[in-house]
Amino acid sequence: MKTIFFILVFFLLSPFLYSTIINVPADQPTIQAGIDASVNADTVLVQPGTYVENINYNGKNITVASLFLTTQDTTYISTTTIDGDSLDTVVIFESGEDSTAIVTGFTITNGYSETGGGIYCYNNSNPTIENCIFVANSATYGGGIYCCVASPTIVNCIFNGNSAEENGGGICCFYGSVSLIENCTFIGNSAMFGGGIKCWNNSSPTIKNCILSNNGADEYGGGIDCAYWCNSTIEYCTISDNSSELGAGISITHESNPEITNCTISENSATAYGGGIYCYDYSNPILENVMVTNNTAGMPGGGIFCQNSSPSLTNVTITGNSSAIGGAVYCRFDCHPLLINSILWTNSPQEIYFCEEGSTNSITISYSDVQGGEAGIVTNNNGTVNWLEGNIDEDPLFVGIGEHPYSLLGDSPCIDAGIPDTTGLNLPPWDIIGNHRIWDGDGNGSAIIDMGAYEYGAPPFVEINNNVIVQNPVIQLNQNYPNPFNPITTIEFSIQHDSEINISIFNIKGQKIKILTHNEFIKGNHSIIWNGTDDNNKLVSSGVYLYKLNVNGKKEAAKKCLLLK
Repeated sequence: MKTIFFILVFFLLSPFLYSTIINVPADQPTIQAGIDASVNADTVLVQPGTYVENINYNGKNITVASLFLTTQDTTYISTTTIDGDSLDTVVIFESGEDSTAIVTGFTITNGYSETGGGIYCYNNSNPTIENCIFVANSATYGGGIYCCVASPTIVNCIFNGNSAEENGGGICCFYGSVSLIENCTFIGNSAMFGGGIKCWNNSSPTIKNCILSNNGADEYGGGIDCAYWCNSTIEYCTISDNSSELGAGISITHESNPEITNCTISENSATAYGGGIYCYDYSNPILENVMVTNNTAGMPGGGIFCQNSSPSLTNVTITGNSSAIGGAVYCRFDCHPLLINSILWTNSPQEIYFCEEGSTNSITISYSDVQGGEAGIVTNNNGTVNWLEGNIDEDPLFVGIGEHPYSLLGDSPCIDAGIPDTTGLNLPPWDIIGNHRIWDGDGNGSAIIDMGAYEYGAPPFVEINNNVIVQNPVIQLNQNYPNPFNPITTIEFSIQHDSEINISIFNIKGQKIKILTHNEFIKGNHSIIWNGTDDNNKLVSSGVYLYKLNVNGKKEAAKKCLLLK
């Protein structure tokens, strides 16, 4: 145990072994004094307390940190505060600092400035901002953080109750900023544009694994506002319970083309247009594996509002949205959306609605489930519906309960009903919760993509070099042995109750090649042999295979194995 502790301490402190640690207040009375006394690669280590300061890195690539850095104890984040006293920005990077300029482990509060209440990044300064809490900071632009001609890395931060008079209550990215914003939470921030995050004027940050909830904007983008040539990447985000006049979840305007992947946009409320998403002025976002659910708008476009825009939607589920007109998708003036493998169901009052005046619209739909079918699309004689092959009008049979209520039941007509050939679609290989995207859900031996954001019955997707795919805590599926094997291997599993067990072998394309067993088993530990053959008793070729355990037709686990001849 002592050896393990020594290794851990060495790992945490190793970055400091060849640099100076300046302790505050033991060595220097203030954080700024510690910065002034430092040189590149030094660390200014700050003891718990409240420091009423407005600090500037002055071009130094140093680390300024609380004791969280050396202990990983998160209580130091909330007990070590830099308070701007409403006089100026709390932390300034404006002299070309790079990613080795780090601020970590603080609560940053009471900053007040025209640009960047909490942190100001400018002039090609690209610092690392991590493990910080931003609370009650305010500015005209960027209540929490403002980035202009700068691309900081912002990771594991919380933005709570920050405000901006104009743009970006939590973060404002402006003029060419391509920041990484990852694993951050935005709650209760407010602005005129972009309550949570504002991406503006050629800024295209990557926003990944973030939660944006209960943020508000007076006009555009309660959660996120992308305006003027912003091509952000937004992935694995939950955008919920935000509010604004236009685009309560996400507003996308002025020739912006973000890519939105594996996101949930739900429970947002717009007083005017676009409860979930607002697309305007030749903005053409790409949505893949996205849920747009239970959003509301006081005027048209409960789910998605389009004007002079042509969004592309692939494997998108739009359900439970409501508005005055066009519950799921509303098209106004020269809109041409594309829907593939998508589900539009139970939106009110219509699924798809074209504005009756102005430039004509069109919509192209294939391999999708649309309530009311082609006849239910209201065109007002002002556009064209390209109703292509593979579309259906059948209840998708959502699960309806649990963590994923809009996943599919086993008898859903949307299973294996998507486009047979996905070549050229550039789809991610996983669905909205990370499961293998193209899977033989109906068990007919042919793996075809499902409609909607979920893939039924599929195990989580992992890279080929990762053996473990998924482990369900109520069942235990062990790694086969030997592995690699030729041609015989043993698969062991355990179950907590007497159950019906199905173990099948799939190739890497998701095609079922062998049923090893489909029988009743008593609770306890069991093993089964696979001799490397398919259902026709022919030896299969070398390669990666999946073995999948199904318990009572519900609980599942799967792993990979490697046959080498």
